[in-house]
Amino acid sequence: MDTPMRQAAGKAIGLERFGFPISPDQREIHETMRRFGRDRLAPGAADRDRDHRFPTAEIGELARMGGMAMKAAPDDDGPGLDNTAYALSIEALAEADPSVAVVTVASNLAMNILSLHANEDQRARFLRPVARGERGAASFGLTEPHAGSDAAAIKTHARRAGADWILSGAKQWITGAAAAEVFVIFAKTDPGSNAVSCFVVEKGTAGFELGRIEDKMGLRSSGTAQLFFDNCRIPGANLVGNEGEGYRLAIGALAPSRIAIAAQSIGIAERAFALGLDYARERQVFGGAVSDLQVNRHALADARTELDQAWLLMLRGARLLDDGYRVAEEASMAKLAASEICGRVVDRMLQLHGGNGYSREYEIERLYRDARVMRIYEGTSEIQREIIARAVVDGGRG
Repeated sequence: MDTPMRQAAGKAIGLERFGFPISPDQREIHETMRRFGRDRLAPGAADRDRDHRFPTAEIGELARMGGMAMKAAPDDDGPGLDNTAYALSIEALAEADPSVAVVTVASNLAMNILSLHANEDQRARFLRPVARGERGAASFGLTEPHAGSDAAAIKTHARRAGADWILSGAKQWITGAAAAEVFVIFAKTDPGSNAVSCFVVEKGTAGFELGRIEDKMGLRSSGTAQLFFDNCRIPGANLVGNEGEGYRLAIGALAPSRIAIAAQSIGIAERAFALGLDYARERQVFGGAVSDLQVNRHALADARTELDQAWLLMLRGARLLDDGYRVAEEASMAKLAASEICGRVVDRMLQLHGGNGYSREYEIERLYRDARVMRIYEGTSEIQREIIARAVVDGGRG
């Protein structure tokens, strides 16, 4: 029977089928971002990837929609999205252009820290201009050449100089850095301990330079770059929160961001699945469609099943966050499952394309490259497994 619920679920991606309540506002936000992706991002995604060209105009337009600080409250001139709506937005953007999606995640990660911990002066100078789209994207600077998964091993340091701080060191693999104007940076502030503090550094500050733009395998238009701080003097007013609590601020922001990366993984895989399904239906082989062969039908069945599993874990994590729960292990489960499922789904869909899947004339080739890093950034799969294991073995679930 074609009930109203089934009619609703038949539209777009059918979010209701996952069993989580999706509000009209959340559904409309998802559809708005899908339209933006289809109309403004997808047409130029391949060219930007080929040329390593940052999507400056597209990010600017998305920023003016509130996309660079989606969870900033209306009092801070932001859209005030909950975690579910935010994750749905990232999924929709990733279907069209994963590079734009990850720049959006990085900016929102930085601005979420300010939303939670900035004082009124910092909100006025940094958070609200980004939320209004007046300062483009922001960026988040934690990773260093010798400190990726081991975030506590960072070497960038800051020392007091009167009322100011002098920042020295380097950051690497900083997403969106090529065009960001506001950077949330983490540095050690006590040489005798591992105490880390959080600072805001603005583009153009003396002693702060952008390094090389990374020549990456995938996500080639996301403006990933090095950052260098050479006796960079920043005002004391740019210290976010209290001195020495930066590590707590960074780790506290990672759960919602890992759910966002799970959503990005799903977006990539959903697009790959759509391409594979269309190709399998249309391509003729041995007198019939590719999709007529049982082995290919089963590949599609496995992909769809695993994708739904990723959706369920991602939506669970977002919903629990919205309900006020701490979700370190649930976020890690979502990120681990979605990123690894993304890799398997994209690989199967490229296989359905045969030799054409290996050609840069086909979109699936770009998605294959984009998908690989999902298991690395925002905590590798190995790190996610350790977080989950600690919760299960050492601390139990709670």
